[in-house]
Amino acid sequence: MNGWVLLTIGLVSLGVVTVAFAYVGYVLYRLVKAGLHIVRDYGPPTAELAAKAYTSEKLLEQAGLQAEELAATLAHLQVTLRRLQVVADAVQTALSPYQRLRTYFGR
Repeated sequence: MNGWVLLTIGLVSLGVVTVAFAYVGYVLYRLVKAGLHIVRDYGPPTAELAAKAYTSEKLLEQAGLQAEELAATLAHLQVTLRRLQVVADAVQTALSPYQRLRTYFGR
């Protein structure tokens, strides 16, 4: 092979490599441009959504704690209601003789 053929093959190869690099650069440019577009358009709403999710998680946690407190208070209220019912039954039992006398004498 003579030198001109090798030079031609070398220059063609250099051109193919240059075109390939240019194409890869163009594709990367479009990819970066699309990525920046996505970040610009969807970044703030995504951050806002993440903040709302965090706030919702905290509110849900507080609601869970309040539900536990409410359950404890309700249990205490039920115990108190049973005690009050015992007292009311005792008063009713203590007053029953007086009520029989009252109905006997007609008042």
